[in-house]
Amino acid sequence: MLVMGTFGGRRAVARASALVAIPVALSVVLSAGVLTGCTRALDQAHSIQTKLGRINEVGDATVTTPSDDRAPAITVSYTGVGSDRELARLLTAIDRVADEADYPPYRLHLGAADSPGDTLVVDDTFIGSEAEPTVLTTWRRVTGALLGDVTYSYQPGNETISVESGPAVAHDVGEASRVGYGFHDTTWTFRAEGTTFVVSGRISPTDVVLFQAVQRSVSSESLPTPARTWRLERRTDHVLLDLDVSLPGPVAPERLTIARYGDDVGRLVQAALGAVRAEGLPVWLRLHHHADPDDPSSPDDVFAYWVSGQQPVRGRDRLMRGWDQWLAALARSTGS
Repeated sequence: MLVMGTFGGRRAVARASALVAIPVALSVVLSAGVLTGCTRALDQAHSIQTKLGRINEVGDATVTTPSDDRAPAITVSYTGVGSDRELARLLTAIDRVADEADYPPYRLHLGAADSPGDTLVVDDTFIGSEAEPTVLTTWRRVTGALLGDVTYSYQPGNETISVESGPAVAHDVGEASRVGYGFHDTTWTFRAEGTTFVVSGRISPTDVVLFQAVQRSVSSESLPTPARTWRLERRTDHVLLDLDVSLPGPVAPERLTIARYGDDVGRLVQAALGAVRAEGLPVWLRLHHHADPDDPSSPDDVFAYWVSGQQPVRGRDRLMRGWDQWLAALARSTGS
């Protein structure tokens, strides 16, 4: 019979059992601490949410329980707010509830209950700041004038006004110009199916002309290779036009040659350069094509890139197809 012995007898066994019990007990204590912390955070979020619901103008409120992968955030939809002053008072009331509950620094997502697609995003330092009156006035003007869903995100030194305009994109660009708002740190973005228009600062009447000219020209059905989608950016020192060129069927990068497609792509480029002249700024033109237009995951081939006033970058196109030099020459011939 095999007898298993333990060195040191029963006292050694007891000591070993105690050593095993220590990490087990410590694990239980740590787990209890984590559970207690989670419970406290949940209770805090629930308490804040309940108190926010007692504010007359709050239609609905959600408070995020902070965790390793979730930042503190409060989402509120409001009703019965008819002026900038009333909106400012609501912000103060929300912040007071969060402050009294010792909620950590948070992002506030705010929107009117009758316009669920519009969201104002600020942090707790915004409330009562010098920027608050201007931003709130602009928020109400923009959401009142534009048809698309507006996400207005503000933080010191950076504000973005993004508009999901859809078919109303031309209308919204024009109305945003009439609003007349924007500083050096303001970025407007308008999106429609296949179209993105980005403007730095204030949207001018010239920006509206630029957008309309590009919209009319680069996707025209009269072109043999129109742009399937396009992105236009008017920055402070240049205009970027990015065109996703529609070629007849799948075309592998090595088969996208000037000899075969130069004439057709040239008509698109001439239309694009004619449109961007409206702004009078240096132009960056980027042409790309998906190897298989019906497969978004297919390689995206940037086959031509031109920056006005600069020489093409040697070695950019590893296939050495010559499109960059061709594009620069075509731009010179059109006076761009």
